[in-house]
Amino acid sequence: MRNKLHFIFLRRVQYYHIILWFFFLLFASGSYAQRGYYDAPYKRYEANLGQLSNGASVTAKSYSQADLQSEASDQQCVNMSATNATVQWTLSEAADGLVIRYSVPDGQSGTIGVYNGNTKLTTLTLTSVWSWEYLWSNGNPNNNGITNQNPRMRFDEVRYKLPAKIAVNGTLKLVRESGNVHIDFAEMEPVPTAVTAPAGAVTYSGNGSDLQTFIDANGGKKIFLPAGVYNVNRELYFGSANTSLIGAGMWYTQINFTNTSSLNGGLRANASNISFTDLYLTTNSASRSNSYKAINGVFTSGSIVKNIWAEHFECGAWIAQYNSGGPAIADGFTLSHCRFRNNYADGINLCKGTANSIVEHCNFRNNGDDDQAIWSADGLECINNTFRYNTSENCWRACGLAIYGGKNNKGYNLIIKDNLEAGIRVSNNFRERHLTTMVCTKFMILP
Repeated sequence: MRNKLHFIFLRRVQYYHIILWFFFLLFASGSYAQRGYYDAPYKRYEANLGQLSNGASVTAKSYSQADLQSEASDQQCVNMSATNATVQWTLSEAADGLVIRYSVPDGQSGTIGVYNGNTKLTTLTLTSVWSWEYLWSNGNPNNNGITNQNPRMRFDEVRYKLPAKIAVNGTLKLVRESGNVHIDFAEMEPVPTAVTAPAGAVTYSGNGSDLQTFIDANGGKKIFLPAGVYNVNRELYFGSANTSLIGAGMWYTQINFTNTSSLNGGLRANASNISFTDLYLTTNSASRSNSYKAINGVFTSGSIVKNIWAEHFECGAWIAQYNSGGPAIADGFTLSHCRFRNNYADGINLCKGTANSIVEHCNFRNNGDDDQAIWSADGLECINNTFRYNTSENCWRACGLAIYGGKNNKGYNLIIKDNLEAGIRVSNNFRERHLTTMVCTKFMILP
């Protein structure tokens, strides 16, 4: 008996050593691996690490959700509400594409001056129109009729293409001009040259009001949208196979969906080999209710979704078949180099049987539900999908990565940072009975 117990003890020690060795290999082998959206074109300049003057002050670090800064990067931001409060940084690379993450009180606005050194470039308006959601006990799914309870999404972003690059080692300076303003960070990137119409493409020349008619008349072709802002008052539907919508780039071609009623905006694919590239998508909608996804529908092995920047929609992308006709499930597509930010629900959801698909090199920020989700809804099992080299940050509700049912789904080389709730959730919730199986490796989950 004694020998048997001794043998069992040795076997357990051996198993523990194997498990410990496995985790050592897992983390040590990836200790210097590239994680998250490591090849993003922008560089971040944290406000609390900038040079402050004229009354600009750093907030105390706080994880309390009652405090504004709990939603900021690293739980700190800079109060710029004093007259001429200033923050400035020395740029590590020449850049002309600016994004500012800011907060102003609900129902208020502010203005901030943008400078290249001491040369003023523009004044930007900072609005609360798309921010400040309220959750009753953190549970109301549609944020309807709720005020003064559990405020979330207290930050938003504004972007501006400078008339010329600020040189490397040059100074980006922001000066408060009006309002109660907090700044979280600025991001700067060198804006690439505009994309030109590819060979064989048809070029749209309208203002957006008849864009659906143009799409219908050119099914199966490459449709090019030149630089400009196109106001569209409906959903854009792609029902002919092999159709591509191509913009001049996410800094050049903007489609603004003006309708504020449910399901009346965004891009919807309902045929094989539909592709969307090089577009900036915005909306006049300002809540999760009575809204729509930026990208919706099914995509197949010939589909590419790339260089899409989407803000203020219900979701960045919801991949599933909810209509008649077209492929039954999404299968084998790639979505890459996208920015799904400041949306009211999911960043992206691979749903209802989506299979063999890849989401990579993307940024998800300040979204109000799971940033990266796989959901085997309606009994349709999602299989063999991959999230890799993505960064999820400042998600103010739910998770950075969520897998609900399905099998052989993978997530690796991800960064999940500054979420108010969970980093990762894997379960069979939401009425699904499928066993959830997945592989997760080389994560960085930060507070």
